Amino acid sequence: MSEEDRSRLYDWFCEHLDKPTAEYVMSCLPPAPLSDLVTKDYLSITLSAALTGLATKEDLTGLATKESVDDLTAEVDTLDVKLVELTSRVDLLVAQRDEDRRTGRIRHYWLAGIGLSAAMPIWLNTAGVIG
Repeated sequence: MSEEDRSRLYDWFCEHLDKPTAEYVMSCLPPAPLSDLVTKDYLSITLSAALTGLATKEDLTGLATKESVDDLTAEVDTLDVKLVELTSRVDLLVAQRDEDRRTGRIRHYWLAGIGLSAAMPIWLNTAGVIG
């Protein structure tokens, strides 16, 4: 039964019966065609078929050999060296950023001083202090 048919049937029940009874009757009807509904048996059969190809914990413990552990140790050591290199690069960039900020601050004050020294005589002349 389509959703449109369900809606029309519900409206008909509401017209000829009271609303609680119409809701009860509609709750007894399946919300979709019975062929589209999944049963517990179908779901368990499908899941068991899908899970048969997966490895178990015992299968995975047999894969960890001494060679694979040694390879992983070497890879971790390589990553540690790369981490130290990256940390030193970050420290260098932080130091450069701090130096650039300090230099920029000095230039700012220097240019502000030049502008103030150029504007001061004009302001003093306008105020009548010098003249």
